[in-house]
Amino acid sequence: MPLKERTIVDLREEMARLALSGQYTVSELAELFGVSRPTVRQWRDRYREGGRVGLTDRSHTPHSCPHRTEQWIEAMVVESRQLWGWGSKKILRRLHDDHPEIPFPSRATIDIILSRRGLVQTRRKRSKVRSPFTQRYRPSEPGEVTTIDHKGQFRLQNGSYCFPLTMVDPVSRYLLACQGLASTRLSQAWPVIERVFREHGLPKAMQSDNGAPFGPSGLGRLSTLSVRLMKLDIQPVFITPGHPEQNGIHERMHLTLKERTTRPPGKNFRDQQERFDRFMHEYNFERPHEAIGLDRPANRYRRSPRPYPSKIRPPSYPSHFEVRRVSQDGWIKWRNQAVYIALPLRGERVGLDPIDQGLWAIHFYGFTLGKFDEKTGRLV
Repeated sequence: MPLKERTIVDLREEMARLALSGQYTVSELAELFGVSRPTVRQWRDRYREGGRVGLTDRSHTPHSCPHRTEQWIEAMVVESRQLWGWGSKKILRRLHDDHPEIPFPSRATIDIILSRRGLVQTRRKRSKVRSPFTQRYRPSEPGEVTTIDHKGQFRLQNGSYCFPLTMVDPVSRYLLACQGLASTRLSQAWPVIERVFREHGLPKAMQSDNGAPFGPSGLGRLSTLSVRLMKLDIQPVFITPGHPEQNGIHERMHLTLKERTTRPPGKNFRDQQERFDRFMHEYNFERPHEAIGLDRPANRYRRSPRPYPSKIRPPSYPSHFEVRRVSQDGWIKWRNQAVYIALPLRGERVGLDPIDQGLWAIHFYGFTLGKFDEKTGRLV
């Protein structure tokens, strides 16, 4: 079936679902969709109370009204549900197979029919977009993986807050960076990350927790940092939320760092950074580590053989891919409809690979971000 043009009701539903998922704040959604915060709350509440039907303009006829479906077709849908107990996808396929001459409505309309008849259980749905980067990367050699984290902030003697950014090679325990920053913003963290990559080479993966600026809780758990890493062919890896033990090597180093450099804290940033630099030298070159047989990290560490590129190459996709550029709002155009991908990918080109009928895998450089169902116009 040809895809329907994306309507205002579709956009309201997208906004309402994102609001109910808890992945975005009302203010973030208001900025993303270009509306006021009361508007976001209005469509969120009306969708929660009445589903998609509640998103139509109450003073006008909606674009797509389930009541227009012929009663005898609706009866066939209800009968199939009661007979087989299937969902709308299987019901629609079975009806098409049995009666190819009948123009049955879309799967979304069948969902509305089943919901209105009380034949499905309404649930608060979470986003179906899942990060492909949650599986932990288990390195076997130094230089393969870098772990990164912000140690908890503390106040210097002059009253300023310090946010140490640390990077570690978990195989050798080598401390790659310990830099005191004034905030956790990416604009301050990236120069440190880039310096480490230039000095020590590019790892195959970088593991972090889910806090800013590493991996926000938005769609796909993509962040601006994740996009920059993928452009360097580095896999972003996130630990499971609420499980810091998955980054246990890094967390243990932080305990030693806190004990050796912040009690008491430095007078100012310069004084504190001198403490961090002394700690790095001791930690890497002087201090034996039990986890590596009382050896010192500098004796075990080897830099990555992958150099930092002089220029970031543009993505190259196979000829059978459909290539789309992501808009500044995080959307792509797909056959007369708008599909939201991810805001951090704004301005980038993504490739869509057909993997099944109406199902496409979304690629960015050498990474698969998720799947897109053109029948529903959504990521799955």
